[in-house]
Amino acid sequence: MVSIELIMAEFGEERKNMGGNLFEGSQRLDPTLSTFSKVMGDDYDVSLTLITDTEVSINTELPYTVEMITDNRFEGNSTSQRGEARYGNRSNDYYKVKGLLESDADIAICMDSDMYVVNDEFKTIVPLTQKFGMCIPENPRLQVRFDGIRGMDGNYTLDEDPTRGNGMITNMSPITLDTSNQKARDVLKEYCNEMETNPARGPLSMWRAIWKQGWNPNILPFQWCVCDMSVGINDVICLHTGHKKVADYYLEK
Repeated sequence: MVSIELIMAEFGEERKNMGGNLFEGSQRLDPTLSTFSKVMGDDYDVSLTLITDTEVSINTELPYTVEMITDNRFEGNSTSQRGEARYGNRSNDYYKVKGLLESDADIAICMDSDMYVVNDEFKTIVPLTQKFGMCIPENPRLQVRFDGIRGMDGNYTLDEDPTRGNGMITNMSPITLDTSNQKARDVLKEYCNEMETNPARGPLSMWRAIWKQGWNPNILPFQWCVCDMSVGINDVICLHTGHKKVADYYLEK
């Protein structure tokens, strides 16, 4: 049986979702944990690792491990102090990918806590990851120059690489890794290096890693991370319900 490790990262005492939605009355790791477990739990050997700097209540039948970060590399950085928005974002974007690289499972999958796995089509992430080594969803902003300059915590400049920002920008959840695939591992190692040396928004650091390594993961279509700019598309697989518009449109149905 294929082993799968779900990696989640939560930082800061309060839950903050950049899309504006509130998850009152649910545990902090939901809807991701409950919907992922429901779809994937019976067919695979699934475990959970939570990386965090605070106490988080976990209600799950999955075996789980909590990795407590006491020396966060982003704490003390004047642009990402604890309590500020980008402290949590940078910590999440860095440590969840670091968790992929540290996984002993056949396949590691990192997801943010505001994702909603819709149906069994999500299981196709397994052969996709086994075939390509790594999967990451398309970003509705499409171009590196759009997301990397206008996006919060973006510091892309048009002259930093020959593409002038005309490459494809990705999103950051879900990201999957076949832990035996060296090219995929090299991209994720370069991503972590980018976050360590030039911290920025996750999608931009991922582009820089992909460009430097010259290797592209499988880019998943919008159905794998439905954000507010994609509301209305059909055959959805995973919803980014941190965006209230997404939750209101699809979960009402």
